[in-house]
Formats: sequence, C-alpha cells, structure tokens
Amino acid sequence: MKPIDLNLIRVTLALIWLVTGALSLGIFPVRDSLALLARVGLHNTVAAVALYGSAVLDILLGILTLLRPTRRLWQAQAALIVSYSLIIAVYLPDYWLHPFAPILKNLPILLLLWLLVQYEERST
Repeated sequence: MKPIDLNLIRVTLALIWLVTGALSLGIFPVRDSLALLARVGLHNTVAAVALYGSAVLDILLGILTLLRPTRRLWQAQAALIVSYSLIIAVYLPDYWLHPFAPILKNLPILLLLWLLVQYEERST
C-alpha cells in the first residue's frame, strides 16, 4: 500500500473520531444522548461521565491518529469499536434494523483499521 493511501485512511479515521467526539459534547442534544445511555443502564452522574468521557476519548483518538499513529493505536480503536458495537447490539437492538445501519457501518471502519495494522511500519 502506498504511503499516500495510508495517510488518507488515517485522516479519514481521525475525522470520524473528532466529529463523533464533538457531536457527543453537545452538538447532538445531550438529553437524547443521556436517554440512550439510560437504555444501556447508565443514569445521572454515571451517564454524564460516560457521555463526556467517551467524547473526550474519541477526540483524543482522533488527535493521536493524526499525530502519533501506531499499530497499537489501531488495535485499541478496533477494540473500542467492537465494544461499542456489542453494547449497542445488546442494549439497543433496534439499531440493527435502523435504515441508516449504524452498527453495520462499523465494518468498513474495522477494515480500515485492519489495513493500517497490516501495512503500518512494523516498528510502531
């Protein structure tokens, strides 16, 4: 894979993490995010910590994707995506039938991460 291809993949992934984090910080209505977390069993302070903590984590992953790309970072991102997907699949099963396919869209993201793991310099 060409270096430009790897860079385009990194920028694409960084954009996904950064936008997702920004949306979770309040661009998407916080009350709606908290309602989703309530369906997962998180309420009050725990829900707020989960919401804002995951938003900050997403932004951090976006920044690291741009500034400190490593194979371990790709593996950590894949593990987080799989974890998020499993939680959604168990607690929000209606998302399996959602016409925008939010869970299914994680598959191409996981593929991009797999490509980065395969083609990133082995020293990272």
